[in-house]
Amino acid sequence: MQASRVIGALPKNTGKLLLLTSIFFLNFLSRIILSPLLPQIKRDLALSTGQVSGFFFFLSLGYFSAQLGSGFVSERIGHKNTIFISVSLSALFLFVLGFTNKLGLIIGSIVCLGLATGLYLPSAIATITSLFDKDFWGRAVSVHELAPNLAFISAPVIASIFLERYNWHVLMMVMALCCLIVATVIGRTQMVCRLGTAPGILACKKFLSKKEFYLMLLLFALGITSTIGIYNMLPIYLVSEHGFTEVQANYLVSMSRVATLGTALLGGYLSDLFGPKRIMGWVLLFTGTITFFLGITSGVMLKAVVFVQPLLAVCFFPAAFSCLSAISSDEDRNLLISMIIPFAFVMGAGIMPTIIGWMADYGLFQQGFMIAGAFLASGMALSSMLPISEKE
Repeated sequence: MQASRVIGALPKNTGKLLLLTSIFFLNFLSRIILSPLLPQIKRDLALSTGQVSGFFFFLSLGYFSAQLGSGFVSERIGHKNTIFISVSLSALFLFVLGFTNKLGLIIGSIVCLGLATGLYLPSAIATITSLFDKDFWGRAVSVHELAPNLAFISAPVIASIFLERYNWHVLMMVMALCCLIVATVIGRTQMVCRLGTAPGILACKKFLSKKEFYLMLLLFALGITSTIGIYNMLPIYLVSEHGFTEVQANYLVSMSRVATLGTALLGGYLSDLFGPKRIMGWVLLFTGTITFFLGITSGVMLKAVVFVQPLLAVCFFPAAFSCLSAISSDEDRNLLISMIIPFAFVMGAGIMPTIIGWMADYGLFQQGFMIAGAFLASGMALSSMLPISEKE
């Protein structure tokens, strides 16, 4: 299948979409870079696996809070300015992380980094869906979703390079500088600064009374578990349970994400072709089954499972965001995203990795992945319950 057919003929505003995609790359990289750094941070701070995995909970707590209240910000300053503030504050707190080795200040900076990065996504999706016609939503979002997949690939490689020559503090400062550069670019880019919708009582009740709101919340929690949640714990799992060196684990995890660049684009195409509800269900069933095998395989088979696990997991988000766009209007789409993603992120990227980390402290690391896989597979049943047509 040719790439042009998958992406489609994206009309005008493609340049702005690519700018948002690069911003999302840095936003996402800032949130997942801790994963390949975890073994060294664990040694430097003399913490247990359960304790360092708790960093993801603190990050998700900040992310949760910011996304939940992002409508209050975008309602007053608009989506473009909200994105600018998000990138600028991310730079600030990455700098703080680069200058401290005190646990309390690290945790505080991680929470604040979650707050800063959490402002981005509702405004970004609202901006993208206003730039393109509905027929292109799946493909436009799939291009935007290249960012997290590129981050998944590059984070372990970047971490390994810096750990071999410098340390994780230097990496934080370099990322902060990159965020400052991108903030300058977005500040100078001409873009309609539409206002968002604040989460008022009446606006929230509109969604809270809908069955699809709760189903999408659970589905997004599973989707985030299948990507970020599993990714966060995979390097330290390979090092502590299967004898990989940190460099070996990071490069294996990185290489396993290369093929997802193609399948992420394929996910947007398939979502537009077959309907997002069907795609979400099959993706979660497949990913859950493979995730279960992470806990029961070893050697060559384990490496194969590490490669296969993310292949279809990334197809979830273009379909899921298309579903969210279908059950909301242009005016309140950012509100729906800011109501669903925060809770889903806490569950999938915060609570689930923390549970796996706690189980690891009791010698049950493998069982943690098996339980996560069973939860993911349940998404097939949840998606079938969505009261929308297959071609929405």
